This record gives sequence, structure tokens and C-alpha cells, in this order.
Amino acid sequence: MTAIPPTQAISQSQKLRTPRENIHVHYNRKDESITRPPYFPMMIDLLEKNILIVGGGHIASRRALTLLTCGASLTAISPHFSPDFPQSPNITRIPRPFRPEDLTPNFALVIAATNSRPVNSLVHSLANTLNIPVNVCDSQDECDFFFPSLINHENVAVCVCSAGISARLTKRLSDKLRRVWASWVNDENFSVL
Repeated sequence: MTAIPPTQAISQSQKLRTPRENIHVHYNRKDESITRPPYFPMMIDLLEKNILIVGGGHIASRRALTLLTCGASLTAISPHFSPDFPQSPNITRIPRPFRPEDLTPNFALVIAATNSRPVNSLVHSLANTLNIPVNVCDSQDECDFFFPSLINHENVAVCVCSAGISARLTKRLSDKLRRVWASWVNDENFSVL
């Protein structure tokens, strides 16, 4: 047996230890030369949670459908609602422009999905002041969270998200998963039982 020099003999626990200063990642969204760490994929219970959607167009409609699927109670504010905006007893529509006093601390999440950059920016600023997570449809940098593509079968869910970088990539990957997800879940359900 060959002796290992003391300088190379490092225990497994020493190999796994990392100085705390190496754990913290200082990231500036404006500096594209730095690779951003991944977003934390958190599944949260939105059943009967109050969510504000500012906007009534196609993007707001898609966001509303996703949130309704998850059991949220929505307040939607927009001067106009697109024909595809969902109708539901869990949506309160307010047909007028957004006012700053509309955004109150009783909302769990806020969605800014208007076609007005100044309005979306205002919604973002107000939500941040109240420490309410906000998704801004036209500004990745102003998003506290992103809407993933949700694939669900028998309460077994998976999400695909590109952190706002490529909706096309997210859609392509989630379409592929949708084609196989139900059969995968059914196969696993029977093998686990």
C-alpha cells in the first residue's frame, strides 16, 4: 500500500466543506458575462389566495387561466378585456384603468400584463414597496417570479420554465412533455402501488 503524503490526505468531510464566501453568488442582471444561478422551482398553494392581474389582454388571459387552474381568486383591472379572458365566479373584473390604490397588501401575488410600459413599471414599483411578488409581462428584470408551463396529470405536476428567456423553448419542451406525461404518471402509479 502506497502512503499518501499528508498534503494530499484530505478527509471526505473536508472535501465537501466550502468557505461561506464561495457559496454566495453576487449576480447583476445587467452583466451578461456572469451566468445566473437557476431560479428556485417552488410549488405553492394558491387555493383561494387573492391575486391581482393588471391587464386584460391575451397575456393576462393566459396568466388568469393558469391561476384559476390552481384555485386562486383573481381581481383583474383593465379598461378592456379580450374575448378570451376567462369568465369565472373566481374573477372580479374591474373595467377601468389601474390606480395605485388598487394594489393593497391583501394580494399574495401581482401580475402586470398591460400593453403600457409605464403602467407595468408602476405596478412593479408598488408591489415591491409592499413586498408582494410580482410578474411583469414585458420586463424580465422586473419579475420576482416567472410563469412556468404547467403539465399536470392526477395531481402529479411538472413545470418547464426558461426564466423569461425563451417562451418558444418553454412551449416546445412542455408540448413534448404533455405528450408523454400522463402515460409516465400512470406507469409509475401502478408500479408504486
